[in-house]
Amino acid sequence: MEHIALYRQYRPMNFDDIVEQEHAVAALRQSVISGKIGHAYLFCGTRGTGKTSIAKVFSRAINCLHPVNGNPCNECEICKGVIDGNLLDVIEMDAASNNSVDNIRRICDEVVFMPAKAKYKVYIIDEVHMLSTGAFNALLKTLEEPPAHAVFLLATTEPHRIPATILSRCQRYDFRRITNESIVNRLAFIAQKQNISIEKDALAAIATIGDGALRDSVSLLDQVSTTSGGQTITRDDILRITGIVDESFLLKFASALLEGRAADLLPLCRELTMDGRDLIRFTLDLAQYFRSILVTQVSSAPQTLIESTSEAIANMRALGQRTDTSVILFFISRLSDLVNELKWSPSARTSFEIMMLRLASRGNKIIPAVVPPVAPTSSAPSAPAVPVAPVSPTVAETPVVPAKAKAPEVSAPVPTPAPVVQKEEPKQAPEASIPSDEVPLPPPMPEDFMTPPPAPDMDFMAPPPPPPEVEVPGSVVPPMPPEIPTVPEIPTVPDIPQVPEIPSAEELSRTKPEHPNLQKAFTTEHVNEGHHTNLVMAAREPDVRTPQIPKDLLMSNDAQGAPSAPAPLSNLQQVIRHGSGDACEAARKDFMEYLKVEHTFEYIYMSDCRLVWHDRTVCCVMPDSFAASIEEIRSNSIILANLLKICQKYEPSLIHVQVSTKKEYEASGVVEVAEQGASSSSRPDWVKAVEKVSEENGITLTRVKDL
Repeated sequence: MEHIALYRQYRPMNFDDIVEQEHAVAALRQSVISGKIGHAYLFCGTRGTGKTSIAKVFSRAINCLHPVNGNPCNECEICKGVIDGNLLDVIEMDAASNNSVDNIRRICDEVVFMPAKAKYKVYIIDEVHMLSTGAFNALLKTLEEPPAHAVFLLATTEPHRIPATILSRCQRYDFRRITNESIVNRLAFIAQKQNISIEKDALAAIATIGDGALRDSVSLLDQVSTTSGGQTITRDDILRITGIVDESFLLKFASALLEGRAADLLPLCRELTMDGRDLIRFTLDLAQYFRSILVTQVSSAPQTLIESTSEAIANMRALGQRTDTSVILFFISRLSDLVNELKWSPSARTSFEIMMLRLASRGNKIIPAVVPPVAPTSSAPSAPAVPVAPVSPTVAETPVVPAKAKAPEVSAPVPTPAPVVQKEEPKQAPEASIPSDEVPLPPPMPEDFMTPPPAPDMDFMAPPPPPPEVEVPGSVVPPMPPEIPTVPEIPTVPDIPQVPEIPSAEELSRTKPEHPNLQKAFTTEHVNEGHHTNLVMAAREPDVRTPQIPKDLLMSNDAQGAPSAPAPLSNLQQVIRHGSGDACEAARKDFMEYLKVEHTFEYIYMSDCRLVWHDRTVCCVMPDSFAASIEEIRSNSIILANLLKICQKYEPSLIHVQVSTKKEYEASGVVEVAEQGASSSSRPDWVKAVEKVSEENGITLTRVKDL
């Protein structure tokens, strides 16, 4: 017999078999009982939450001949036809592979026909968000006003990609993720039916990996059942098959990172690689583990938010009490960035190990776990021990506490007592000091520790006499240099370690490798270095060379001191700007061609117009016989805009258009250059200046040609 996947074999057959999703089940069941069936339903939610299953159950329920409390009987001819796929009235379509306009048009053409056997013609469109824009538009009208016998059931995992016009025409039901408890109960039911021996912890592990998707969990159960060989499936088997690291390994790895033990990380990374674990999956699991640690810090009931055992949650809480929330957030952020780096890294293992070493050497490490001290076994001389934080002073301990008193004279300094080695109790406050200026001093201690606060009601006690010198085996330390005692300040709590600040990106970037390949895998940002393309070079404005005309040719000798006049226009500029020459005629031909194609009626009575422009204005001069219809042309903004656009090809400085009759144009006082002929006033100043210089110096000019 052919093997059928468990998620297909145990697909829900009625509303009672649907796991959770009570809000959708109750509404659809009631609509079947009352007979009020909508024309379009939209089922949204993540994968494996029962969208397609509930659509199939609903398609059978509304067509069932003998429904029972809203559930299909699954025994009648209609139900069996839908289950076997032989009934043509219930059509299931995958929009991922049938997303074109033609597929939707075929549905729109067929939906008008009455169903063959069933009461309703049902269209189940799965992954409807994959339809193209044209397909959505083709479906829009049919979905808005479908026939009375048509019902559309749409299922999607990404409702935000569906147009709002489609969403507004459907009854929408959002499917939630299924809880681990419900998944475990369903898996236990399937395992009992299939005679699969599996532990409860293994079922819990499968539910956690499924992440709210029942189909994924059932598929994983099917996978491990085929590889178990008839033996009892344990939690370790689940972790080994899926490639997930055990929480004990995550605890060791997270502790090494937080405590800054870089030497212990490389063996753990090697163990991870040799076991065949996926580095990207492990990075996600490690970020999830730090998230669980963060939950134990901020939540009073973390067991409701973390899917794990009580022992694992206790380990997370103990580790979270030794660090700060900002440090945990820093690790989660860096691990999230590492996931993207590993996807494109040429060597995932190298990039992973480098990032782990960077995180371990970041500088804000937590204090390692406390190890019980070992009693000394020899009397060999040792260096002075670092004293611990003092206990609050009492009356019996006042001899070692400097009280508030008058400062002694500078000529007679009093040596400040210092701590000495204690042999009986290493955690008690020291009683005597060994002044020294030859032996290296211990690390500096907090000021409030070296000068403890005074005892209550003992502010006016006299300072105690200096303690006698104590010999240390092997060396004698001379007294320390005198110091002026200061008034003790308000004490602080020295035994609370201060958490250093999180290192900045500049500090972390100092550890980047020099090799370019590793540096690419090491960086967290991609910098797009632009290249000069042909489009960029073509878009750049060309360099314009301005001709330089000698000043003595532009101005006469008697006008050297006069204020500078505007630069004269060349002959070509005069021809263009004053409307004489071939430029106006070329613009008129282009304008006539435009009118002939786009505006035939206006072309008839504008064919006799002429174009002249002065400075920045285009003058369209019409014959006086068209004075009655000239207002229509002035009000036609399309023709005027195209006229200006055509003229700007020959003179870009034009910005105005003026339409007038010949009489109005002549009355405006504008005289064209063409009407002036070749008068001397039309020649440019530099031509006149050349002729004047030639006359004064006796130079014969045969011809001056305007260019």
